[in-house]
Parts: sequence; C-alpha cells; structure tokens
Amino acid sequence: MRKSLESWLQYIQTLRPLEEDLNLERVKSVYRKLATDSLADKIVIVGGTNGKGTTVEYLNELAIANNLQVGAYTSPHLFNFNERIRVNGKTVSDLEIISAFEEIEDLREGTNLTYFDYATLAAFFIFEKHELDLVILEVGIGGRFDPVNIIEPDVSILTSVDLDHQNWLGNSKEEIGAEKAAIFRKNKPAILGQIDLPEVVFSEAKRIGSDVVELNREFKVFNVSNNKWSYLFNYKEVKIEFNDLDHNNLSIEAASAALTAFFLLGYQDKGLIRGALNKTKLKGRCDLVSNKFLLDVSHNPASVKQLTSYLRNNFKNRQKITAIFGVMQDKDVLEIILSIKDLVSRWVAVSPDIERAMPSNELSLLLKGAVKEEVYTEESVRKAIENIPDLKEDELVLVFGSFYTISEAFEAIKELGI
Repeated sequence: MRKSLESWLQYIQTLRPLEEDLNLERVKSVYRKLATDSLADKIVIVGGTNGKGTTVEYLNELAIANNLQVGAYTSPHLFNFNERIRVNGKTVSDLEIISAFEEIEDLREGTNLTYFDYATLAAFFIFEKHELDLVILEVGIGGRFDPVNIIEPDVSILTSVDLDHQNWLGNSKEEIGAEKAAIFRKNKPAILGQIDLPEVVFSEAKRIGSDVVELNREFKVFNVSNNKWSYLFNYKEVKIEFNDLDHNNLSIEAASAALTAFFLLGYQDKGLIRGALNKTKLKGRCDLVSNKFLLDVSHNPASVKQLTSYLRNNFKNRQKITAIFGVMQDKDVLEIILSIKDLVSRWVAVSPDIERAMPSNELSLLLKGAVKEEVYTEESVRKAIENIPDLKEDELVLVFGSFYTISEAFEAIKELGI
C-alpha cells in the first residue's frame, strides 16, 4: 500500500478517463459503499465557467463568521493538493487524505476511477467524518458528468457560462450551458449569477423544475463604484439590503451569489456579513505582490476580459505593463491575447512545467503574429520573473494565463526575495 500522499497523487495522476467513463454510475457505485451518512446538514454545489472558486470562498467565509462547521471542496489547487479539501477554512492533513484514498481503493473493486473521481470521493469521505453544518462543492468541469454532481444539493449556483473546455463541453454557449445546468435540482433554488445567460439554462431549469433565483431579479447588485457596492435580496417576502459594501479585488457577482445562497439556506445576518465579505481573499485572483507583480489565474477569454476591466479601473497610473504569459494548449490563446493586448506594452512568453502547457517558443510565434509590441521568450516562469528589470513607479508586471503559471510565479517571487 502507498505510504505517502505524494505517491498516491503520482498514482492517480496516471489514470485517464475513457470515453465510456463519461457517466456518473461508476462514481455512484463506489460512493454508495463509501458513504454511511449525509455529507452535511446543508449542501451547495457551485458550477460555472468563471467565478466558482471566488463564490465558494465568499460563502465559506460567511459560514465561518457565523460559527457554522463548514467544508469546502475546490479545484484546481495552487501549491498543494490539500488546498482542495478544507474544513473550517483549514486544509486537511496528508493522513486524512491518504486514509480516504485507501478506503476508496479498497471499495472500488476494479471500477475505473479518474484523478478527479478520487479527489472528489476523498472530500466526501472526509466531510462526512467531521459532522458539518454546511458543505460547499465546486464543480471541476461542466456539471453533468462531474463527480460532484452525484450529490443532492440544497442550493445550486451557476456563476457564468462562457467558452472553455470545448473539447469536453461543446463548441457553443448553448451546449456548454446545458452541461452546466445539470447541477440544478427539482424544487430547489438555482442561483444564476450572470446576466444574459444562454436561453438553454432557463429551459433546463424549467424542465428540471428548479426554483430560479436570478441576478437583477430576485437579487441585485447596484450603486457600484471602484470601492463600494450595494446588494438587495428580495425573494418570497424576505427582503435584505446592504448598502456601501467594500469592494475588494474579487468579483462582486461572486459575492452576491454567495450572499444569496447564504440567505436561501435560511441563515440569518448576525451583524457579521460585512466583516466576512471584507475578510474574503483568494490567492492568485488579481493578487498584487510587492506592489509590482499582479498575479491572476485567468485562463480563458471571458476571465481575461474581466482582468482587463480590473486593470483599467485600478491601474490607470501604470503606463507600462509587462505581461508574463503562460497558457495551456487547449485554450483559445489568440482570443485571450486579443482581449488584453491593448493594455500590454511588452510580452514575455513562458511555459509552466506541465505537459499540457503551450511551449514558450510556439506561444511567442503566436504573440508576434497578433501584437505590435516587443515579445520575448523565456524557458520558465522563474526565469521570466528573475530577468524582469528594475521597474519604475508607473510600471507593472502582469502574470497570467494558468493556475500553473501563477503557482510557479508565487514560488519564484518568494525564492528570489523580490
């Protein structure tokens, strides 16, 4: 039997889904043996193209501030696998994860499981042991065939629908929306956290029989400025309003969806809402380091457009932006570049240390064909960070394109003492 978490992760990373594995029966069959009780008193599933992790983080902080016992499952991780499974805001231990993996391995009896199946089932196993009030589960990709979707939630949140993972989900927003709407449940609230979602999301919610709770209808965001915003929940004779909430570097829409879920679950404001929202932070989301590096995990055109908006609103005084850009091969790389190129005065193409990454020389060629600005190539994220010249006050280094790029950038900045 494998002794360390590292050896377990090396093992499950070798597992690849087969076409016939695109169903949930495999995972359900193992979960039925694994589970002896409910995961928690209340469960929320969060799906969407962008904003899932931020929504989970806001809801997690709201629960902790109100003394609820809460578990949060997210993906991917930035630095270590344990980040994916947290109880009351703290990552679980190697020992707990190893114990869960051992149990899953014993019970699967030849059933083909993927990396994500192992990770998700491990989270379920661990959460059940902790007797939690609330569990928040983030969908990895899509929704219909994601292992998270075997659980029956009390509330489902769809943060957004946009083009990403087309190889798995479809080539249009309608196709992708249908996959993501599969997390809705009959007679349960389905929170829609984006304006102008594809029509299929609404038709699927109606077909399933979900209770739609929609941004700018049952809950609203208004009076938005660079540093303040207001929120209104107006649903089934319950009206809750907050004015002049502080606006940090995270998504207001994500915060509003989390607030809405919190109230739909029946939790009350005990005067701790503002503090919880202000406390919410998330590594790698418009994360300013040493006042000169802005690190962001945006990795598809929609998230990069949000990043562009954030830069325009918050860094007007930075006249020169150098972009260190590393991305996966399966992304719409050209559209990402076009979404932000007007703000970038110098590009550095890099390739994070993962097989799926676009090679830096290939990315460099693509950049040179799309932008007029200088394009440089570095063999690694670390080298790009190390070779950044001294910056003037009006200069900024933007690092973006992938969770892997950001993870390596954080480590390089720390090791180099920048």
